Amino acid sequence: MSGANEEVHKIIDETRRSTIDAILVLGSMSGDKEYHEFAKWVCPSLTDSDIAEIARHMDRFDDWPESYLLDSIIDYLSLSDEQFMFFLEQYVNPNIHHWRWNDEEERRELIPNTELANVVNRYIDHDGYKLVVSDMIGDKNFYKCISTRIGVQGEVKNIIFAAKYKPEIAFDDALNNDIRITKNENQCLIYNRPIPSTGVMWNDLVDWYAEEKNIDENREIVFIKRLCECLDTSFKAQGAKSGPETWMLQAYYNLKKELGKDLPALIPQVYLYYDPQTLKQRGYKLFEHQKMDFLMIFSHKDRVVIEIDGRQHYAEGNSASPRLYSEMVRAQREMTLFGYDVYRFGGYEFVGADSDEKKKEAVLDDLKQFFLRLFSKYSAL
Repeated sequence: MSGANEEVHKIIDETRRSTIDAILVLGSMSGDKEYHEFAKWVCPSLTDSDIAEIARHMDRFDDWPESYLLDSIIDYLSLSDEQFMFFLEQYVNPNIHHWRWNDEEERRELIPNTELANVVNRYIDHDGYKLVVSDMIGDKNFYKCISTRIGVQGEVKNIIFAAKYKPEIAFDDALNNDIRITKNENQCLIYNRPIPSTGVMWNDLVDWYAEEKNIDENREIVFIKRLCECLDTSFKAQGAKSGPETWMLQAYYNLKKELGKDLPALIPQVYLYYDPQTLKQRGYKLFEHQKMDFLMIFSHKDRVVIEIDGRQHYAEGNSASPRLYSEMVRAQREMTLFGYDVYRFGGYEFVGADSDEKKKEAVLDDLKQFFLRLFSKYSAL
C-alpha cells in the first residue's frame, strides 16, 4: 500500500482496530459497489496494481475476505490520521448503499448512513474525533471527520518569554503585530519567527537564540543558562541556588537527552496577557495572571500551560486565603475557556528537594513521568 507512513497517530491502533471490527460486523462493507470500486473510493492512494488484485481476488474469484482487504491491502493501521479519517468519511458516504440481510423477511435491507456514523463515532470519540454532517443533498447526509478538541483559536504571532522584569512594549507596525521592547529589553526574550502549525520545538528556540546573539559554541548550554536566570527568583532572593521552576526545566531537558530527539519546547515565564499599566497605575487588577510559569505550543490550537503554585497563590502569611485561592482558580477557568490545557503543581510537592538529594531525585522522576504522559497525550513521542 503506497500511502503507509511512520507518523505517530492521534487515532491510536486500538481505536482503529475497534472501529474496523465494528464495520466488519455491520453488513456488506462495500455496499452495492464492487470491492475494487469501493477500495479506490475510500483509499485513493492504492496503486493500479492493488486495484487489479482486489478485482481479481474479491470480485471475480472471492478468495480474499474483507478483513484481508482492510488489514493487508489498505493496511488501515499504517494510514495517516488524515487518510484514516477520509476512509471513514467515504465509508459512510450515502452513495455507497450499505445493506444487511434480514433473516425474518429473507431480503436485503438498507443500513442508514446515520446508523453507520453513530457506530463509528462510538469508537473514535475515544481519541477526540467525530463524524458530523457537513452537507445535505436532498435526503442524503454527507459526513466530515473532525477533532472534538476545541483548543485555542487564532495563531501565535510573538512569544514574550524568559522575563525577569516586565518589559515595556511599542508597536512598530500594529497591523502586522510587529512589536519592540522599549524598556527592560535585556530582561526578556521575544521569539518572532513564523510559527508553523506543528508548534514550537526546543531546537527552534536554541537555533533562534544562537543566531540572535551570534553564539557559535555551546549554543544549547548558553541558552539554558539564560532561561535559568528568570527562574525561581523568589527562591534565589532567599539564597537558594534553584527551586521548582529550575527542576521542571531540568527534568524536561534530562528527558530530551534520554530520548535523543527534539521535543516541543518548554518555554518559561511567558506573557499570556499584557497590560502596559501597572496595578498601581490602573487602580484595579485587569487579569489574574499576566505571566505563565511555562508554556508549550504543540500546535496553534494545542497549547499547554504549566503553573507551580507557591504559598503566595493560596495563603497570606501562614493563613489560608480563600480570596487568593479564588483568584487562582478563576485564572485557570479563564485560560481553560480560552482553550489552554492547564496543569498545576503544588509547591508542597517540591518541599525538601533543595536539601535532600534523594527527595530531589524523586521530584525529578515524578516530573519525568509527567512529561512522558503529556507528550504521549499530544502524540509528540
